[in-house]
Amino acid sequence: LVPQCLSFALLAGLPVQCGLYASFAPLLAYAMFGTIRQLQVGPTALMCLISGQALDSLGVNEPDGRMAGASLMALLVGAISLALGALRFGAVANFMSHSVLSAFCSAAGITIATSQVKHLFGLTLPRTSYWWETVLLLFEHFGETHWPTLVLGFSILGMLLMLKYWKSAGSAEQRRGHRLWRCFPTDRTTASFRALKLVGDMSSLVAVLLGGFWAAAYRLTGEDGVRLVGGVDSSGLVLVLPGGGYLSEFLGDNTLFVSSTMIAVIGFLETVAVGSKFAAQSKYTFDPNQELVALGLSNVASAVFSGFPGTGSFSRTAVNVSFGATSSLAGAFSSLLVLVSTYLLLPAIALLPLASMAPIIIQGAI
Repeated sequence: LVPQCLSFALLAGLPVQCGLYASFAPLLAYAMFGTIRQLQVGPTALMCLISGQALDSLGVNEPDGRMAGASLMALLVGAISLALGALRFGAVANFMSHSVLSAFCSAAGITIATSQVKHLFGLTLPRTSYWWETVLLLFEHFGETHWPTLVLGFSILGMLLMLKYWKSAGSAEQRRGHRLWRCFPTDRTTASFRALKLVGDMSSLVAVLLGGFWAAAYRLTGEDGVRLVGGVDSSGLVLVLPGGGYLSEFLGDNTLFVSSTMIAVIGFLETVAVGSKFAAQSKYTFDPNQELVALGLSNVASAVFSGFPGTGSFSRTAVNVSFGATSSLAGAFSSLLVLVSTYLLLPAIALLPLASMAPIIIQGAI
């Protein structure tokens, strides 16, 4: 949970601590009002991509302005979701085309992945509006590649992708018939299989820990060129007025409203897709209209803590289920973990290399 939230904040062009701000209160709010028992709400790659692009289109570049704009978007998403819930919009989910949503997510995955490749090469490039512009910049600046960063970043990305595809490799018979997976544990009942699956479930945490130690080893050898997350505001959670100080600038343009509407609808559809899978597995039903209300309140809670828009996360919910979660209490406990991380871990997060955060985003987008 924590490594993903930090990484997704970077995807939106926000300070890393915003990822924690966007997770604590929403998890607590959803635990009280949601009907999908195992769902984990918070930042997701797609929501962060849309949020970041909306702020880019407004020309907001300074951290304070982006945080204000992101919190205002979360408030708008919450208000729109609550309105849709009151209008019983939940039933519309039954008529939405899965293929259209899937194509949209695939296209977003390309944009998300290309936006993070620069960190794997150790390059400092400006944010762009289109993915092909990023690719062109990568080719233009390839000669400036920092090779120690490249080795670190692509090694972690390779590990994450290997664990991701190993987890979904199928039955023991299918694994034994595969030229690569037969070299790994194949029997689900063995301790080695369970241990590797645990590593896979916690792969985001493993990635940042490995990256942190790797970067520290570089520094011990005199290699200081690996870019770190850097200065982090560790003052903790503070209640704010969403959009404070920038309201006139933001409300004079309809960009945030359009993007917020898109996030509210797509976020709801993502949540329903996640909920349908895990509710069916656990043999219970959920209320789509109540989900709109719960997501709305979660985003409002995120807004007042300087967070940004979020929705139900498939990957984090899957991990939640794998650890035996059967009720919304698991989400409440997760929020407490985020709260502790906000006050204890932020100073250490400043020492993490960006090249260990980017693979988490890329792996989630592919």
